[in-house]
Amino acid sequence: MIQSAAKLMADFTIEGPLRSIPLPFLNDLLGEENACIAESVVSQWIIMVVLGVLFFVLGRNLKVKPESKRQVIAEWIVSFFDDSVETSMGQHYRRNYAPYIGALFCFCILSCLMGLFGLRNPTADVSVTGTWGLITFALVLFTKIRTGGVKGYLHSFIEPLPFMLPFNIIGDFANPISQAMRLFGNNLSGMVIGGLIYFALGNLAIAVPAVLSLYFDLFSAVIQSYIFCTLTMSYVAMADMSSD
Repeated sequence: MIQSAAKLMADFTIEGPLRSIPLPFLNDLLGEENACIAESVVSQWIIMVVLGVLFFVLGRNLKVKPESKRQVIAEWIVSFFDDSVETSMGQHYRRNYAPYIGALFCFCILSCLMGLFGLRNPTADVSVTGTWGLITFALVLFTKIRTGGVKGYLHSFIEPLPFMLPFNIIGDFANPISQAMRLFGNNLSGMVIGGLIYFALGNLAIAVPAVLSLYFDLFSAVIQSYIFCTLTMSYVAMADMSSD
């Protein structure tokens, strides 16, 4: 029985149908034996195309006074992210950060929803969430230096007392790392749990996918995307040293 179970689990995978696209012509160029494009990269290309087409449709032929539901939807989306940034970061951040937060949220939520279409979620790849965390770290660093100067930024490491130096250094790196790992861990665990249930049920899995997808794909996607964007806004707002 143990051997049978082990054999079944050997066939279990959370990879989507695309898996990895081999690129044999890059083997010599990169010095690799099996050069390929990861499925998460292909999924991100698909998301970029979808978002590009969507925003092009929503943003064309706009009028001063809305005359179509399409423009009403577009203005509601813009207003939603403008208000979110203003509430979390302040009015002076709205112009520069609302476009980024809006793009990040849309890309993140579509990445989490790729499982609905049988593809691998890019957010279940630590290199994707890690890159977003690195961008947050760069924005925090830029905000601290812009608002407090290099001297003020360096001095912040010994505030409120000098013995806090190691803790402040760890905190600067821990925030984006924990942010990235939270999104990665939640999406990867959702994929694994959902995949194990489908794999265990076999042919009976057709009766339960809607319920599981409702949580692991739809509900979790919205929550995780919102949390990630909210943390990004909070970290950048707290990095503003001009309000100290």
